Amino acid sequence: METVLESLPDDIEKLKHLVVTYAKIAEEKSRHADELASIVDTLKEKLSEEKENYAALQRLVFGSKSEKKAPYVNRKQELLFNEAETVTDAPPVKTSTVAAHERKKSGRKPFPASLERNEVLHELSDEERACPECGSLRPEIGEARTEELRLIPAKAVVDVHVMKKYGPCPCKACQGTERTPIIQAPGPAKIVPGSRFSNGTIAFFLTSKFVDAQPFYRMESILARWGVDTVRSTLCSLAMGAGRAISDLVTAIRDTIKASPVIGMDETTVQVLHETNRSAQTKSYMWVATGFKDKKRLIFFHYHPSRAGNVAAEFLKGYSGYLQTDGYSGYARVGNSPGIVHVGCMAHIRRQFYDADQAAKGTGDAAVMLAMIGEFYHEEELLRTRYEQNELDEASFVAERKKLQEPRLHHMYEWLAVRSRSVAPRSSLGKAISYALGQWQYMIRYLDHALLTPDNNGLENSIRPFVVGRKNWLFSNTPSGAHTSAGIYSLIETAKANGHEPYKYLCYIFDMLPKAKTVEEKLALLPYRLDPASY
Repeated sequence: METVLESLPDDIEKLKHLVVTYAKIAEEKSRHADELASIVDTLKEKLSEEKENYAALQRLVFGSKSEKKAPYVNRKQELLFNEAETVTDAPPVKTSTVAAHERKKSGRKPFPASLERNEVLHELSDEERACPECGSLRPEIGEARTEELRLIPAKAVVDVHVMKKYGPCPCKACQGTERTPIIQAPGPAKIVPGSRFSNGTIAFFLTSKFVDAQPFYRMESILARWGVDTVRSTLCSLAMGAGRAISDLVTAIRDTIKASPVIGMDETTVQVLHETNRSAQTKSYMWVATGFKDKKRLIFFHYHPSRAGNVAAEFLKGYSGYLQTDGYSGYARVGNSPGIVHVGCMAHIRRQFYDADQAAKGTGDAAVMLAMIGEFYHEEELLRTRYEQNELDEASFVAERKKLQEPRLHHMYEWLAVRSRSVAPRSSLGKAISYALGQWQYMIRYLDHALLTPDNNGLENSIRPFVVGRKNWLFSNTPSGAHTSAGIYSLIETAKANGHEPYKYLCYIFDMLPKAKTVEEKLALLPYRLDPASY
């Protein structure tokens, strides 16, 4: 059998040609292998991305909605797997001494002392008290007490208002003149003139919908069980009438927010069925802004069919101060306006890393970032508590927070920059790092003002009642109804933020607003100007 060497030609030129040919073939195979390896790497990355997306969808549908990170991570156990990264990347751990405190007693909480209490006496009959030996009555030596709560179901009561009329004076001086016409005692001052419902009842309707997320169609059936036939269109009309009555208060909330040194903004979807030139399925938006007046929080809801950035720009026209938002691009242009300092949100950064950590099941670098963010928030909470308890004035709080948190934030940024060079950009972790780096310059600006916090969570908590309500009533029928809802939410959420019980507050201002003769008398009823203990 002929060997390879024997099959080679003796001619040198032919040998050279053969070597060149084989070299080209080898080079082509190598290039093709590199292309295949690149395709494989791309497909692996794509597969990993799709697996993460699938896991994210599973968590969205079936998993917990909470973003809390389990607090029981053993730092020594982490060192077994991330020793190098932990030693070189983790910021120095600071310990805090917590003052001694009394442990709360376990068991049932007592009913509030403010509730009405009726004593029900339980005694034995003389026959039961009789001594079985001599027949004498046993002496009373004390008593045992226990409490139970008895709820009294609501009932409908019709108040008949009788307004007395008075005729002309029968004296000679008034006879035949117009000096003393017939007069009548005034009836109740109503928040919705001509309504068949009392002010307190209208307050109950609005509290049920805008605080307890009870749709009017359910309220209609509840009233029917009480023997009151009222269609939901009547309830909607009452809400519209109340919305008009509180319009001066809502406008004042808006204007006061626009004068605040710090404003937070966010938006959420709402469906409006009957809107000109738009289908019923088109998304509209409820924009929300929050600000401060003497450290008191104010919340303003504003309906608009668009999510475009010019909605925020119009609201903030002429504003000068800090604007805190999430990373939505619609805020970018207004955030760069003269006089406005655009501040980002750490919670949205953390959310990206939480999703990446869920995809990695707690084993990747996302967990390291979450731990750093957790320590950052812990220190922030301790400082904020001292400030709110007046242990630090505003200037001292800002200075101490910068001294403590600026190095921590700088370390996190360096960690992100290093990881960005080695993590696949399209992976969950890569997307989280990219988002964080893009938002970092805005987020760190929160250090500059005492009213600013690391995130926009306070505003998102104010939106939550609207979102919960939306799950129940699903949509607004008309744009005017959406605007009315926005005004009522503005007043109620501002009242809650300032310590008012919503139903009690609405009852009070619905009785007082019709009697107010000047705008100043109306504005005195604003929730941040009215002491909850004063009524």
